[in-house]
Parts: sequence; structure tokens; C-alpha cells
Amino acid sequence: MPLKLKSGFLTSSGDEGRLLMDSGTGDEVVVVSYNALEAIADPPRADEFRLQQYIEAFSQIASNKFDEKQFGRAGHIRVTSEDVRNWRVSA
Repeated sequence: MPLKLKSGFLTSSGDEGRLLMDSGTGDEVVVVSYNALEAIADPPRADEFRLQQYIEAFSQIASNKFDEKQFGRAGHIRVTSEDVRNWRVSA
């Protein structure tokens, strides 16, 4: 079942983004890495604007990883620069 985006924001440290997504049975926290934010478009930037500009792409990547049960060590979905590169190839 695909995740549905509820909210997205950059952490106060600016180190990474967070997406709050609905799984149908509860909320999932998705971590968007600094490198993923930089890798999504040129020129590389990792800020709130870039997160919001590509929030649908990050959401799709997260939903695909959720469906494939690719959870990180902390139990959250983590979107990385490698995920972004794979998404570009498949898009």
C-alpha cells in the first residue's frame, strides 16, 4: 500500500529533511538525507525550498522503499542520494 504525504520539513539543524507519511495503519517518519537533497537537482542545494520543490519525488521514493520493506536501522525509511540516482534512471 503506498504511503501518502502528510507533511514535510527541514530539520532545524538543516542536516536533513523529514516527511510525515500515512501508511494506512499509522504514520511513518521518512528521513531525507542531506546528500539526497543535493542530488535531486542542479545546482546542488540542501534547503527547505529544494525539499518542497521535489517533495513528490521524495515521497514516491519513500513509498516504493516502504512497499519493499527497506527500513533503516532505526526502523524508518531513509531516502539517500543513491535512491535519488536510481529514481532518475527509472523516471
